[in-house]
Amino acid sequence: ISINVGGFKKKMRSNTLLRFPETRLGKLLSCHSKESILELCDDYDDAKNEFYFDRNPELFPYVLHFYNTGKLHVMGELCVFSFSQEIEYWGINEFFIDSCCSYSYHGRKMEPDQEKWEEQSDQESTTSSFDEILAFYNDASKFDKQPFGNIRRQLWLALDNPGYSVLSRIFSVLSIVVVLGSIVTMCLNSLPDFQIVDSNGNPEEDPRFEIVEHFGIAWFTFELVARFAVAPDFLKFFKHALNLIDLMSILPFYITLIVNLVVESSPTLANLGRVAQVLRLMRIFRILKLARHSTGLRSLGATLKYSYREVGLLLLYLSVGISIFSVVAYTIEKEDNEGLATIPACWWWATVSMTTVGYGDVVPGSTAGKLTASACILAGILVVVLPITLIFNKFSHFYRRQKQLESAMRSCDFGDGMKEVPSVNLRDYYAYKVKSLMASLTNM
Repeated sequence: ISINVGGFKKKMRSNTLLRFPETRLGKLLSCHSKESILELCDDYDDAKNEFYFDRNPELFPYVLHFYNTGKLHVMGELCVFSFSQEIEYWGINEFFIDSCCSYSYHGRKMEPDQEKWEEQSDQESTTSSFDEILAFYNDASKFDKQPFGNIRRQLWLALDNPGYSVLSRIFSVLSIVVVLGSIVTMCLNSLPDFQIVDSNGNPEEDPRFEIVEHFGIAWFTFELVARFAVAPDFLKFFKHALNLIDLMSILPFYITLIVNLVVESSPTLANLGRVAQVLRLMRIFRILKLARHSTGLRSLGATLKYSYREVGLLLLYLSVGISIFSVVAYTIEKEDNEGLATIPACWWWATVSMTTVGYGDVVPGSTAGKLTASACILAGILVVVLPITLIFNKFSHFYRRQKQLESAMRSCDFGDGMKEVPSVNLRDYYAYKVKSLMASLTNM
């Protein structure tokens, strides 16, 4: 019989097809009317006795090879899902795939090929960051209608985008030095050699460290005010996480200053001085200001934000394991081990064991307790490892996404106004949005 698959013509012997009568081509031989033939193929030519199939002609040679040898082979460059649909159409079962290709085929079908993961992740990063690029250009375009718009836009780009220009790099380096200097000063101030006590026995801060602290506060305040002054939208300024971090880095100082003034004017409120001491310790959170200058820290924040399910699973697994092993350890060790005499104490032991920290402050003494501890440690390793891969994949995605976004920001050149928008593959962006829509409809 003559077969025409998308323009690819081939004549096949009937005895070859009869070897597999349950396939689509095998069933054609048992048809006795044109209606039954058209149920199996897309068109039929009586004059030429030719059967036409509107299928992919590039995949049909694999079908021909199956009829000749009785085995299916899958090349590495083929899409396994497309190949699976194709052989399903021809009525060929997957168990005909030869042993040399079976393991690779089913592995690629269950999980995308690891070699192509980075390429797919890059494409996804490009399309998903397109919205952020448009938001960036939308903010930049707001300066066109404002007084001194061009100057404010250049200052905004320099302050908010480290690496945009020489000025932004210098400003970024200065900010990093001040942050690190402030943290180092706070750490050194806790050493006994640098602590000063007044005549009343109250600790005081070293004057040299106090000068560094005041300089740092002045710089952080100037930095925040400058960014606020050149912001394209004042109402949305403090909705940005990095701007909130800048605000929280200077807020403890001013609150402490107000508290000290209140305490001096009203001695009855001396207990507020303890609040001031607690607020001084909040200076350590200034280290988060480095996120503005570090792609990795911003990617880590985005990963934690969008990995709450994975983190929740990790905490759930740990909670179940801790509950089980703490009760088992309590049952075994409660009579002979004072450190494991209560279930809350066993919770602490199970926590440090499952997280493989192992302080060694509490250890089981009996053989059954040691076996329980071994099982607890092994279970902890498995529990911690399971969600880590998902979280790492998300981190890689957000890191590429952030790098692509930074590259688009640094390559922009506005000049006297908005001249052009970033170059983006709209086909990929449209396909990404349609894919998201179809996934949502499928879930519904």
